[in-house]
Amino acid sequence: MSVPDASQDRIEREIQIDAPIERVFRLVSEPGWFIGDGEPGKTTTTREGDVFVVDFPPYGRFPILPVTSDAPHYVSFRGGDDPAQPLVEGTSTLVEFFLSERDGGTLLRVVETGFAALYPNAERRAAAYEGNIEGWEMQLAFAKRDAESG
Repeated sequence: MSVPDASQDRIEREIQIDAPIERVFRLVSEPGWFIGDGEPGKTTTTREGDVFVVDFPPYGRFPILPVTSDAPHYVSFRGGDDPAQPLVEGTSTLVEFFLSERDGGTLLRVVETGFAALYPNAERRAAAYEGNIEGWEMQLAFAKRDAESG
C-alpha cells in the first residue's frame, strides 16, 4: 500500500469580509452552512444526536459534527460523505474557521485537513481535494455575500 500524498491533505483559503466579526461568526458557526450552492432552500438540515445531516439533492446527505467553538474567533467541524460512518479522524475531514478583525471588517480563513486518511485511493483523494478547493472558493464568496448583506 502506498503512502498518501501529503500535499493533498490540507486546503487553506481566506477572504476579507466587510462585516463585523460577530455577524460573520454567527454565519460560519452554523453546522453545514458550507454545503450547497448558496441558494437558500435547496438544502435541509436535521439533527441526529450530536451530528447534523445536510441533505443537498441530488448530491447526497452530508454529516457534520461540531467540534470546538471559541466565539467569535474560531469554530471547527468534522465532515464526511457517509452519514453511516462515525465522524472521527480517518473517516472525516476537519474543517476549521479562523476569524480576526482586520481593516474594519473580518478576515475569514478556512483550513480543511484529513483528505489523505479519508481517501487512501489517490484518484478519489485528488478528486475530493480538487472539488473542495473549488468548493471553498464558492462557499467563502457566499459567506462574504451573506455577511455583508446583513
